[in-house]
Amino acid sequence: MKTEWEHFIPPFEFCTDNAAMIAITGYYKFLNQDFSSQESSPFARFYGM
Repeated sequence: MKTEWEHFIPPFEFCTDNAAMIAITGYYKFLNQDFSSQESSPFARFYGM
């Protein structure tokens, strides 16, 4: 399937540590006491098609 989407692939050195990015986001949310309830559902943002 051919699309009109533009692709961007960053250099490899910027693609290797997603766990660290998730951890630092969680750390700052914890410091700000930005918690959700146990009844929350996960929500993946996808803005496509």
